[in-house]
Amino acid sequence: MKILIVDDNERIRKLINKLLDKLNTPIDVIECEDGEEAVKIYNEENPDLILMDIIMKKLDGFSAIRRIRLISPKATIIVISQLPEQEYRQEALDAGAVDYLNKENLNELPRLIENLVQKINNLNN
Repeated sequence: MKILIVDDNERIRKLINKLLDKLNTPIDVIECEDGEEAVKIYNEENPDLILMDIIMKKLDGFSAIRRIRLISPKATIIVISQLPEQEYRQEALDAGAVDYLNKENLNELPRLIENLVQKINNLNN
């Protein structure tokens, strides 16, 4: 499984990467720090999953999600942000994300991904 982590904070990217080590699936991780770079990498690498922050310098996460979804309507994107979930979750879903996780709950990420992978596998069988 190829996962793209998009966050302008290197410390957060490293923390997410460490949490991904808990997955039961072999993974290949790609990291970048802004939405513009994420769109470019998506075109080149076609990752199975994107973990996308919202607030970034060159291109925000919502705009990047919309651009990626134009390229591939089936792209699987989870928003990971420190912004309040109750205010931004619906906007993330409307942009094309499949889920929203607050950074305060990052420890839930492996379980969230495993559940998502299971749903995808069930749809493909």
